[in-house]
Amino acid sequence: MIKLGVFYCLEDGFKNDVESFKSFFSSKCEISKYLNHLPHLSLYVFNINSNNLSDVIFEFNKMQKSLNQFSSKTVKWKVFENDILTKLNTLCLEIELSNELKFLQMKVVGSLSKFHVKNYSEYEGELKLSNERHGYPFVGDHWIPHITIGSMDIKSENLLELSEKLFAFPQKISINNICLFKIKGDYHELIKKIDFERSS
Repeated sequence: MIKLGVFYCLEDGFKNDVESFKSFFSSKCEISKYLNHLPHLSLYVFNINSNNLSDVIFEFNKMQKSLNQFSSKTVKWKVFENDILTKLNTLCLEIELSNELKFLQMKVVGSLSKFHVKNYSEYEGELKLSNERHGYPFVGDHWIPHITIGSMDIKSENLLELSEKLFAFPQKISINNICLFKIKGDYHELIKKIDFERSS
């Protein structure tokens, strides 16, 4: 079994900003997760049988022809309290869920979800339905696009207080790539990156 992720990978100044936020918070907490992860926006994370990897890469590559870059924006700081995956408080930069971003996620999921292996989960409601259908609980209108800074043993109000001076909202970002990664614990191995066509 292999765990894969399709991410928009941050570039240039925005990537540097997020790396500096991660570094800032690493000195503020005792227990944390994700602070060492590369800055990204998760579109789809799923498990496959290892013998399907070449088929997934083939389908991923096929998407190149139909994707154009578009603008999105960061809207606010957000904390996922008692995160279902980490049991810590996860600080993020929330991204506006635009129609273009929804389309991009559905394009990725539509192309790749046929390879997913079902995984047991504690999810309920629409998260559970999404997880059963796609192998990922956060697909569709209930998805909250975000860039994770880290999951930490700091109270949510303290996280928001510490972060409020770090970043001005809204800020425009250019969604201009998707990357396919193999994920093993905290290690992310890049398999393939697709750069989008510039919109004319």
